[in-house]
Amino acid sequence: MKKCLITGASGVVGAKLITKLLKEEEYEITALDLKSPKALKKLNKFKNKINIVYGDINDNTLITALVKDHDIIFHLAGIMPPTAEVNSNLVNIIDYGGSKGLIDAICEYNPKAYFIYPSSTTLYGNIDNASLDSDINIFNNDVYSQNKYKIENYIKKNLTNYTIYRIPLILEKNNYDSFMFNIPVNKKIEVITNSLVANALVKSIKNKRKLNKKTFNMSGGSKYQINSNTLYKEYLSIEGVSLRFFLMHYFIPQNFYGHCYQDSQVLNDILDFQKGSIEEFLNGFKKQKRFIRALNRLYAYVFLRKLMK
Repeated sequence: MKKCLITGASGVVGAKLITKLLKEEEYEITALDLKSPKALKKLNKFKNKINIVYGDINDNTLITALVKDHDIIFHLAGIMPPTAEVNSNLVNIIDYGGSKGLIDAICEYNPKAYFIYPSSTTLYGNIDNASLDSDINIFNNDVYSQNKYKIENYIKKNLTNYTIYRIPLILEKNNYDSFMFNIPVNKKIEVITNSLVANALVKSIKNKRKLNKKTFNMSGGSKYQINSNTLYKEYLSIEGVSLRFFLMHYFIPQNFYGHCYQDSQVLNDILDFQKGSIEEFLNGFKKQKRFIRALNRLYAYVFLRKLMK
């Protein structure tokens, strides 16, 4: 039975990945995350089914012990926007520093381990259509993307068993992630759901030969293309708008750049993970979120009228 380590296991993708790996019934799973109310709530439902370890990605002793004992490592831990926008030092320490320590431990103690790393399509900058042939275009103040690119290069330089996935905006039904509101307004973008990402990650294990030492754009495909204004409208009409949203939207730069991906089919031809459509996802989200606070709905109405002008 192969052993899988998932860092950042309580995040948008982590819990969904655990669920899908458990359904395979052929993996021993270890979930690593910082101890927090959110992590406890998400991971406790897997208690007695997986190994749960609460600890710091920068704890070299812990990381070394975990790396030695696992065959597949999904490295999901990291700082997402908008937190990354306001605390660049934390991004440098956790994203790059933590990733470097993990990669160094693999090199020294378990070089045969298969390392799967979700990077970001924000590396392409503010363009409309992107592919792996597109230039890397990272702005000087975009610490999040800078660290993603540095980690990609460190992986390629040091590991022999890895796959890098550049992933766009990830949507989740249970809540709308704050970094969604970093995307520029009125732009056609291609997104993906956390369920599709988790499916692709699970299928990666059995397709290592085709994926090894390669980088791919992982997105939902043409059926997950949508105008960002429409996405705002759909989410806000369901969730409403809170004070937290206003603070994020007006004080955090809209630099989580989205694109449409000309080569997303390449990965899908290998993993066959692109299912459904953005319309189906949003309809399912609406059914799940029937009741919101009246005040939040009013805020949403005011904001959307301004956005759509």
